[in-house]
Order: sequence, then structure tokens, then C-alpha cells
Amino acid sequence: MTALSDALVSAQAHALAALQKAYVRDAIDRDTAVERMEALGCTDRVDRDALLAALDTLRELGAAAPAQTNGQARPKDEPATDAQLKLVRRLIEEKGFTGPDMPLTKEQAHEIIDSLKAGTYDPDKWSVPF
Repeated sequence: MTALSDALVSAQAHALAALQKAYVRDAIDRDTAVERMEALGCTDRVDRDALLAALDTLRELGAAAPAQTNGQARPKDEPATDAQLKLVRRLIEEKGFTGPDMPLTKEQAHEIIDSLKAGTYDPDKWSVPF
């Protein structure tokens, strides 16, 4: 990628995030959102319609628009936050399970929390046998 294409991707991500926020708070209507996305180069109708459906749901439920990622995915090996680890410990204790081996990534902690809440946690999956 060139510096110009890098700048374009970053600017598109920022502009799209601003559009999402404006749309969710009802500051712009659907036609305006579509028009602006087209102008930004976001022309895939399937993706656009799915995004707008998701934003409609957020709008209807009074939820906030998604946080901006600057067009970059979160690294898969980013360490779990203290809040995630605290919640994992609390849920493990409440459910009476053996805790996972540490350290955990954010992604792993999220998966563990979801499985503990859903009742599908498998302690063997998260321990290293010796």
C-alpha cells in the first residue's frame, strides 16, 4: 500500500464511524447515510444493507454506535484486561470450576466469559496437560 491508500483507508474508517454515530442518534436518515457511504466508496450493497440493519437495531434499542477501530483489527494476542480477568475469576468461583491457565488474551477471556455465562465452559479446554 502507498501512503495515499493508507490515508484513504484511515479517512474512510473515520468517516464511516462518524456516519454510524450520526445515523444511530437519528441525526441523519437512511437515504443520507446511503448517499454518504456511496460517496466514500462503500458501494457493496449487501454489506451496506447489513450495516444499516445492524445500526437500525442499535437505534431502536437505544444502544451506542460501535466504537471506531481505525480500520484495524485488534491483535489476537492482546492481553486480557484486568476487568476481564476479574470477571473470569468471579464466574469461575461462582460456578465451582477450575480456572484457566494464564496468561489469557482478550479474545480467550471473552470466549471463556461467554461460555461460563452460557453454561458451556469446559475447564479441560483451558488447561495445559503435563
